[in-house]
Amino acid sequence: MRHESEIKELLIENAIHLIAEGGFEKATTKELTHSGGNLPDFKMNEVYIYRFFKSKENLYKAAFLRLDSELFYAFKHGVEIVGGFNDCRKEKLERFFSLAWQFILGNEERCRCYVRYYYSIYFRGASLEAHRKQFAEMVDVMTPIFKEKADVSSILHSVFTALFDFAIRVYNGELEDNEENRPHIFNILYCMMITYFNN
Repeated sequence: MRHESEIKELLIENAIHLIAEGGFEKATTKELTHSGGNLPDFKMNEVYIYRFFKSKENLYKAAFLRLDSELFYAFKHGVEIVGGFNDCRKEKLERFFSLAWQFILGNEERCRCYVRYYYSIYFRGASLEAHRKQFAEMVDVMTPIFKEKADVSSILHSVFTALFDFAIRVYNGELEDNEENRPHIFNILYCMMITYFNN
């Protein structure tokens, strides 16, 4: 079918935009298909949601998994830049935090959508396992800096959750992103992990 990949892409991007802007209440089938995007002479129809995704919930899931992959690759790139995690030097973790923080603050709409989905009823039932598989590599990469019996997956999810909570406060104007607050945020996240470090 002509435009099939463009239609799927458009629906996913519409879902990201709408969920970020107003939550799932705003991401109705009507609103999801309201925009025709860059497809000339094309009338979007609600049927396309069901044709390509089978349900609105599956479209939400596809949007989240897209964002999950983007986040994973941003974090993976950050790990490569700092030279991996064979040790838990604070300077290296601080550099990684800086890269992750820049990515998150630079992608407000996508991160708002990510957080809304992560805390929604849809996440556990539809996307938890796929999310765990996606971030298993990140857990593996960071495991060497933690004690042998540490639950690295839970620790990292707690840290990433706190990181997003701070970002949401910045987005909402409750917290300023400046030279004073950034080190403070990092130190809070660092203290969440330090008990579990190898040395």
